[in-house]
Amino acid sequence: MRYHVLLLSLWALMLSACSSDSGGGTTIDVHLQDAAGLSANLDRIILGGEKEMLRSATIDDGGHFTFAFDQPLADGLYQIRVGAQKATLALADTDREITIDGQLGSFGDYDFTVDGSDSALETAETVRTISQVKGLEELERTIDAVENDYTAAYITFNSLLRAGEQGLPIHERVVARLPQDDANRINYTQYLDQLRQQIAFQKSQQLIQPGNPAPDLSLPGPDGGTVSLSDLRGQVVLLDFWAAWCRPCRQENPNVVKVYDRYKDQGFTVFSVSLDGVDDRQAERLTPEQLEEARENHRQKWIAAIEQDGLSWDNHGSELKFWSGEASAKYGVRAIPATFLIDREGNIAEVGLRGAASIERALQKVL
Repeated sequence: MRYHVLLLSLWALMLSACSSDSGGGTTIDVHLQDAAGLSANLDRIILGGEKEMLRSATIDDGGHFTFAFDQPLADGLYQIRVGAQKATLALADTDREITIDGQLGSFGDYDFTVDGSDSALETAETVRTISQVKGLEELERTIDAVENDYTAAYITFNSLLRAGEQGLPIHERVVARLPQDDANRINYTQYLDQLRQQIAFQKSQQLIQPGNPAPDLSLPGPDGGTVSLSDLRGQVVLLDFWAAWCRPCRQENPNVVKVYDRYKDQGFTVFSVSLDGVDDRQAERLTPEQLEEARENHRQKWIAAIEQDGLSWDNHGSELKFWSGEASAKYGVRAIPATFLIDREGNIAEVGLRGAASIERALQKVL
């Protein structure tokens, strides 16, 4: 019996020893010359989001300070701040004992050594390299060569903030490397959605002018089918952006109905685009089931508004994405109601028509 108890005790000690050897938290030991007496902070960084302060420390007379954690720090981006100097580094959850050695005055230039973390070392080396990179192609090659996904995202996000459409493919490739549910990926994706909308709006300001071809739209209809603006070529079309929730739109609808009823037999029709629905930011906070339910609720409100306002034409479409849809971005729509009169050749004839008389005057010129 004693023999069995002894064996069990030894087995427990062995398990404990193995656990101690393979476990342990993360420790970051830093030495910065000329930093004695200052305070240091360690923050968790989310791209495009808020910082989370994890630890603070007072720097001793020798310029040393330590951030110690009982558990390993998760994969991600972390920033060390000392006064006005700061450096952001990627860490891996396998990092245990990290040492950084440098000078306070050049810390923000990443002029320091790193031991114990390949991820942090790569971040520092890449930041130093990136300042010498010339041109988008060289930057792209540099980013593609980065092994740590968080370092690649951090460098790309900060280097290409003003690159516009040219930088979009690099942004998209880097975002795809991040874990699906990671906060950095979520924030980065939101930034890219905004960037795409901004690019589309800028293009629309050049394209959506009288005399220019009207961009085609293909949208889901109320019954689940697809309605396309190009299918109406040969007719004069009033492209009308509206929504069931938009009071000015609902007040304008009787004017549109009046003109439609008067000229529908003369080659005139209406293509209505609804901005009902759930935008991308709201959608990210919902489960797939909740999102489907929310969009179906908005779809029913849209259908009810069509019936209530007597919008009897067949051409109704909506992405059910509120202001996140591509249709509104393509036409540069930032407020509704918004209208565009399109002639029989598919060119924009007039924009911003309000009131039955205004629509009718413009219509008579192109019928």
